[in-house]
Amino acid sequence: MSFFNQAIMIGDLEIKNRVFLAPLAGVSDIPFRRICQELGAGLTYVEMLSATAIAYKNKRTFEMMARHKSESVLGVQVTGPVASQVAHAVSVLDAQGFDTIDINMGCPVRKVVGAGCGSAILKDPERITETVLSSRASTKRPLSAKYRLGYTRENVNVENTTERVINANVDMFTVHGRTRSESYSTPCDLLGIKTAMSVAQNLSQNVVKVGNGDIFCYSSAIKMQNETGCDAVMVSRGALGNPWIFSEILAGSSLSPTFEEWFDVVMRHISYQEEHYGKTKLAAILARKHLLWYTKGFPSSKGVRDLLNRVEDLTQAREILTDYASRTPKDFIRFTGFSHEITSSYDPKYEMDRNLDRGVGDEGMEA
Repeated sequence: MSFFNQAIMIGDLEIKNRVFLAPLAGVSDIPFRRICQELGAGLTYVEMLSATAIAYKNKRTFEMMARHKSESVLGVQVTGPVASQVAHAVSVLDAQGFDTIDINMGCPVRKVVGAGCGSAILKDPERITETVLSSRASTKRPLSAKYRLGYTRENVNVENTTERVINANVDMFTVHGRTRSESYSTPCDLLGIKTAMSVAQNLSQNVVKVGNGDIFCYSSAIKMQNETGCDAVMVSRGALGNPWIFSEILAGSSLSPTFEEWFDVVMRHISYQEEHYGKTKLAAILARKHLLWYTKGFPSSKGVRDLLNRVEDLTQAREILTDYASRTPKDFIRFTGFSHEITSSYDPKYEMDRNLDRGVGDEGMEA
């Protein structure tokens, strides 16, 4: 059995393996989570919610808490401007029955940070402690925190942050290997993550240590584990258009699907999309980005992507893909560089702004 295939306990919650899907703004909805779970993700999350929106009982925010009957284990993530509001949100999420709750202290998006949420919390160490302690008092469920190395490269405080969240009794923490000020073009700092893991090793043998950042395949996942000493990895942008990444990491080797296998999963994703959102224009619009990500890396796919980017119903999407499948060998494997093309075009700020436009609140993403 490979390292990642081993079960792990987060508090009293057993997770079947050590490869998790991160909360992704505008992406981690029920259809996408179901696909990732079926392809091996051990733990998935509802995308980050706003404690402020929860306090005001924002309708769209509560809709985002929906859970499919097949989701036997599901986490949720929340951020907020003050500790008391986060704690209240945690109590609400506890009552909703989520299996584990995560506090986001790493989202870099301007609107989130400007509201005093996400990585803005890292600028106030005492607030880190207060937020986790008050949240810990609001739930007996497994509690975790996700954060970056610091607010800027000149103010890296990951050691202090890790010490504070562990002393406040989290069951798990996830470190993303960049500061808030660094873009995704900056390589993930594995040494910075290792620093946090070393602090945790000295303080607690029970807390689960998770590494996050630039995981696009098995080799990058095992490199994260080998060089940082993490107990599990969290996949973010690497899952966009490539939910097979979970199967690959669990298999412990390169495992690219054939075109036939790819086609079956994409069509199943479309079916889940229709099941969740109905036969509506909204369902098609929300599916567009996934369809564009899925079709990266195939021959002569630019014309197909142009058509998919304009679909207004999912029946039309099926027809376009079925026609494309009739012209593509079933055993074709897409080229290996497609994931980097996808991730370079993904903009978490854009996805969060789309949520704001739809009345979600100030949810964001920490990829």
